[in-house]
Formats: sequence, C-alpha cells, structure tokens
Amino acid sequence: MHLDEYPYRLEYGTSNVLGIAGLHAGLKWINKKGVEQIHQHEMKLTRMLRDGLNALGGVSLYCQDDLKNHISVLSFNIDGIEALDTGTLLDGEYNIACRTGLHCAPLVHEQLDTDKIGGSVRIGIGPFNTEDHIKATIEAVGEIAEFKGKK
Repeated sequence: MHLDEYPYRLEYGTSNVLGIAGLHAGLKWINKKGVEQIHQHEMKLTRMLRDGLNALGGVSLYCQDDLKNHISVLSFNIDGIEALDTGTLLDGEYNIACRTGLHCAPLVHEQLDTDKIGGSVRIGIGPFNTEDHIKATIEAVGEIAEFKGKK
C-alpha cells in the first residue's frame, strides 16, 4: 500500500544510498580541506591559465581582466576557429575536457560577438587539477593556434 499524505507519497523505491554516501564523503572532504583553500588553489590555476593563454598569439579571452570575485572558469576562442572545432581538438587529440557553445547565455555571446562562431570554449578548473594540467592545456591551445596560423 502506498501512502497518500505528503511527503511520504513522493517517496518511491529505494533511497539512493550510494549517492547519499558519496555526498557525505564529498562534504566531509570539503569541510576538512576548507572552502577558502580550495578556492585559492583553483584561482591560482585560473590565473596561470589566463596568463598562459594571454601570452599565446591568436587566442581571445573573454571577461578575464580582473579575477577578483571570480570563479575558476575561463572562456576563450582561437582566432579563426569555431569553438566546437577547438573543443573537439582539445578533447580528441589532447584529452582535455572542456565545453563549447553558448553556455546558456546566448545574449552574452551576441554582445561578445561570439555567437557567429558557435560561442566560446569554456574550461572549468577544479580542486583536483594541477599545474601540469594547466601547462598541458596552454601547450595544446598553442599548438592548435599555431596549426591554424600555418593554413
């Protein structure tokens, strides 16, 4: 028999025990590490990525001048290459995870004039990323931009 009263009538099947255990472990890890320390690590790597991409020729970054009150996400394009093509190369050739497109913000991309090239490439940095990951990303973007320049 199923109960008719709230909230019990909304409970179907077995609870997601593995999900609950994973959430508990994740929160325990965050509390032990500290939110501020995690943010500082992510932003250090974000600045490293921003500076490395800025040093490359033929790469445009968006909204990255001041990283104060910022999260660890960078949006960029390689000049002359559609965002999807850059993302596909980063994923398939370099094993670098990224997202491409309008990122649920088409009006922002219209303002940035990136809507005509499929939006931008977005890279999010997390607590388990390392300086080696960032160096590899900068190198990969540089190689793609250099290859584009040779065409």
